[in-house]
Amino acid sequence: MIRDDYKLDNSGNNTGLMIGNNTGSINFSIEKATKISSLIPIVIQSMSDMCSDDIMENTYNLKPFKPDEKIDYNCIFKYKDIIKKYSAYYYKCEKYLNTFDNSHIRSKAKILSWTNLCYMRSKGIIIQENKYTGKKDIDIIKQNSDKLIDMVQNEIYEIIKNSGKIDDMYIEDIDLGITCFICFCFMECKILEKPL
Repeated sequence: MIRDDYKLDNSGNNTGLMIGNNTGSINFSIEKATKISSLIPIVIQSMSDMCSDDIMENTYNLKPFKPDEKIDYNCIFKYKDIIKKYSAYYYKCEKYLNTFDNSHIRSKAKILSWTNLCYMRSKGIIIQENKYTGKKDIDIIKQNSDKLIDMVQNEIYEIIKNSGKIDDMYIEDIDLGITCFICFCFMECKILEKPL
């Protein structure tokens, strides 16, 4: 015999949460769902606003590499799966950067150069903190690769937070947009070292 108080009723609208058995109260609200690809423009526009015309990179290393090789070469652990997952947005970032560059001349180069400059500053800090360990610079970088990504990501977050473009956005959405952009910069060799 089945008691009525144990029946599961799945009627009505569901926006992603189903509870089969609950003995307490649940409060859940979805106000606004945001596509990840729509977050990328906010990151790029915010960064473009702060980039100077003086920040331009003149050297290019066009030797191809595989993302897994770069992940292994830099000894990435914390961000390994994140890079693999969100590098799928590489072409979305590339497309938006190119579109944005058409209306804001040289903005793509400035943004990528600034990101690389941010990485180099972070790398310098890490190397300086470890200068008496007797390790080579590349070994220090490999030992701190996840920390270096954190440092760059935090600096980008501060720029976006202070840009005034995210007033009505959730922090989780902003983090996803930054993550996609960081993965793009990793693939473009603006963050961490390219395999030899």
